[in-house]
Parts: sequence; structure tokens; C-alpha cells
Amino acid sequence: MGEKDEKQQGDPFAQMVQFYDDWTKTWAGAASEMVSSKGFADSMAQQLESTLSTTQLMRRQMSEIMEQSLQQMSLPTRKQVLSLAERMTNLEMRLDDMEAKLDEVLDLLKTGK
Repeated sequence: MGEKDEKQQGDPFAQMVQFYDDWTKTWAGAASEMVSSKGFADSMAQQLESTLSTTQLMRRQMSEIMEQSLQQMSLPTRKQVLSLAERMTNLEMRLDDMEAKLDEVLDLLKTGK
């Protein structure tokens, strides 16, 4: 008898461990073949596309519901807040330009005296 056979006779779980190892190798090979097939890739692509389109629809509906809820509570929507922020930024830029021009005029008046 070989050393391996002696171990298996002394260990009551050795056959179960060997069976498990063989079984996982077999299933791993089969799963690897299946995953690397074109059909599996196509199927996963279809599922992903379906999931993404469903998610997009849900986000759009959620956005509409949120907008309606905010309007009912007389609160501004994100879009309205962003628009207001943009307008305020434009006003700040114009004020900065006016301040720079006023400084130029004051400098000209000071040097002209």
C-alpha cells in the first residue's frame, strides 16, 4: 500500500474530501466553459441592457415625482437652484467688471488733477 492509501484508511473523511475536490474541479471547469461562451455573453448583455433601461426609467420617474413634490411644498427644484446660482455668478462677474472700470476711472481722475 502507498502512503496515500494509508492516510485514506486512517482518515474517515479523506474520501469525502477527495470527492469534494473532484466535484469542485469538475463544476469549475464546466462553469468556466459556460461563462466564456458567446451565448452567455449575449445573455448577460441583454440582462444588463434591460437593467440599465429600467433603472433609467425609474430615475426619470423619481425625478418627476420629486419635482412635483417640491412644487407642492413651494420649494425650489434642483434645476431652479442651479439656474439661480448661475445668474448670481453672472451678476458677480458684472459687478467685478464694473468695479475694475470704476477703479480705472478713479485712477484717471487722480492723475488728471
